[in-house]
Amino acid sequence: MGEILGRYVEVGGRRTYFESCGEGAPILAIHTAGREGRQWQGVMEHLAARYRVFVPDLPGHGKSWPLAGNRCLQDAHDIAGWLREFAEAAIGERFIVTGCSLGGNLSLLMAALFDEVRGVVALQGCDHTPSFTETALDIMTHPQVSLMHSNMDFSMSLVGSQSTTEGRDFSEWGVLSIVPLAQQGDLRAYGRCDIRSLMDKVRVPVLLAHGTEDWLASKEMVEAAQGRLVNAPLVCMNSLPGLGHFPHLEDPDRVSEVMLDFFEKAGL
Repeated sequence: MGEILGRYVEVGGRRTYFESCGEGAPILAIHTAGREGRQWQGVMEHLAARYRVFVPDLPGHGKSWPLAGNRCLQDAHDIAGWLREFAEAAIGERFIVTGCSLGGNLSLLMAALFDEVRGVVALQGCDHTPSFTETALDIMTHPQVSLMHSNMDFSMSLVGSQSTTEGRDFSEWGVLSIVPLAQQGDLRAYGRCDIRSLMDKVRVPVLLAHGTEDWLASKEMVEAAQGRLVNAPLVCMNSLPGLGHFPHLEDPDRVSEVMLDFFEKAGL
């Protein structure tokens, strides 16, 4: 088990918190909407012998400072650009990128846009996720709405039946710890995400891993993205029975093994 180290780096003039663990080829890991990087700790420890994993908290999430004016990012391209800046500051070399949900979408987007990316593991990642109405997004910061309470049933219904107890408990804690502006910004980026026209620009190995009990990012949506990755040298699709929308948190050991198997196949 590797030691997880936390520190700050400046990104765009703002203090950004990140954790890193392990030795070897770098991996940038992206947390899910409205949450923070601790959800990757199980995977980080599992990969530590062969990879060094970097997990930032996005602006206004976890221990990272928000943008000037207490703002959070709300557009997938803007978040991808910020992540590139983070990688330049904290990693400084080409990297594998992985993420879940919004993070999975961002992983695909970064591979399409940036030469620094050398491989992708997208968990619940799609290239088109029209999932939330503008009305639903607007009320997340309404003064009469308690987002942590109104979001609980929705979020926990996304956790698979074979999640570990620790994974389920931390998923619930994530809801109880929601920062409404951060959640709203991330889900606005997620709901408006349509990067279908960019998938032919992905020219690195890609793993699409999908929890079978996730009803939000459906198997059909993931398969549609897979079909548009026409120029990637290797595209693998892996189903994760019994897991839901947060597989890296629900069963980090299983997800880590799937990732390691893919890295071996892809020469990463």
